[in-house]
Amino acid sequence: MKREACAECGKEARVITGNYRFDEVGVPVLLLNVQLVECGECGIAEPIISDLNGLMHTIAFAVVAKPCKLNGSDVKFLRKYIGVNGEEFAKLIRIQPETLSRWENGQQEIGKNTDRLIRFVVVSKSADLRNEMEEFLKKYRQLTDCDCPRKSQLKIDPATLQYEYA
Repeated sequence: MKREACAECGKEARVITGNYRFDEVGVPVLLLNVQLVECGECGIAEPIISDLNGLMHTIAFAVVAKPCKLNGSDVKFLRKYIGVNGEEFAKLIRIQPETLSRWENGQQEIGKNTDRLIRFVVVSKSADLRNEMEEFLKKYRQLTDCDCPRKSQLKIDPATLQYEYA
């Protein structure tokens, strides 16, 4: 059995394969069949992600291309993905920073037109996403104005970077 040092306590821990809720990104993501460093000493399990940039790109693409309305967590993730602070992002989409804050904190809904604007601004600001414009436009045509189901979760296989909403 493969073993590695625990990132939390430094003790030797076993490496297993399993699913991992990747809550660190701020949107509900489940990593499938990922290697995990599972520590018997402190009880934590941390994923081993060999292509973090590829994973973040996949999450960003999945969020801008999701078939239902964006929520505040989505907007916050996308804003951070393109590397801008709240004030800069608010200027990009021509809103007050306070409005952005209310969206990101779930206190105000995002309008249909602004939802679409956010998606296009994010794609235009990311070279990686711009490279997938054709695929984005295909997904964009399938957008609905409906809220996502409450239990909707993005599932990603980190080895293949394939994703699905379930």
